[in-house]
Amino acid sequence: MFRRAFSVGAKLATGIASVQMGAAAVALTDKQLGKKPEYYKNAVLSLESALKHLSTYQFIESEEKLNEAQTILTKVADIENAEILWRLARVLAEKADLTKSADEKKKLLKEAAGYAKKALAIEPSSGCAGAHKWYAIIICQLLHVDTKVPKNKIADLKADIKKHLHRATEIDPKDPFAWYLLGRHYFENKDYKEAINHFEKAEGLKSKFSSANLYYLGECQRHLGKKPDAIETLKAAYLLQSKNKHDGKAKSEAKRILLSTLKQKVEDIEAKSEW
Repeated sequence: MFRRAFSVGAKLATGIASVQMGAAAVALTDKQLGKKPEYYKNAVLSLESALKHLSTYQFIESEEKLNEAQTILTKVADIENAEILWRLARVLAEKADLTKSADEKKKLLKEAAGYAKKALAIEPSSGCAGAHKWYAIIICQLLHVDTKVPKNKIADLKADIKKHLHRATEIDPKDPFAWYLLGRHYFENKDYKEAINHFEKAEGLKSKFSSANLYYLGECQRHLGKKPDAIETLKAAYLLQSKNKHDGKAKSEAKRILLSTLKQKVEDIEAKSEW
């Protein structure tokens, strides 16, 4: 029986089986791998584990998992493979999101951008959705922390973000987070009609997967004068359990908008007890 460690259903991005070092794990049967030296087996299994964690659409907030993945992927970063390189870029970007040091954040993001660019430069003809999505995320984060970016380059970088998010959704149209991020891009540019389409697309792919997606969907509805829809959507965002810190912020904002702007009562937005 051939090894299936890289196959975890819809949560995996496409193309994982092409990873060069991981190719040994995919090509070998369990029996064949069992004949390899212990260090070789451990290396293969560690790489498989790192790739598996870094193939989920959800954000990763475990510093332990990120550090472990960084250690493993850095050792194979010289392999010319887009699937490895964008995952290493992701690790660095997620670590940057967790650190409180502005200097460390900037350093990690610049390093991440380098790996993401390399991944894009060697992506296969079928495309590499993860490389496009995470390059866009990294550039967006850099714009928020790097105050030295020349003003005349900001517009070009924002156009790059839009281009790469569109490409990510073309390559992997089943990724709700890519659609959410594309919606965020249009939302930040106050194009609420376009943004709402992408938030609705994300919600259609995976209902209530993120308080953040519901929050921005509700805000689009509010800005477009759809007050009853906005109230219901923002309530849903507030009541949904947080999966990460981005969801937590969205929940807080949803509650604030409901109470202060939409003049809802606290008892009307809290979860109703069945007792």
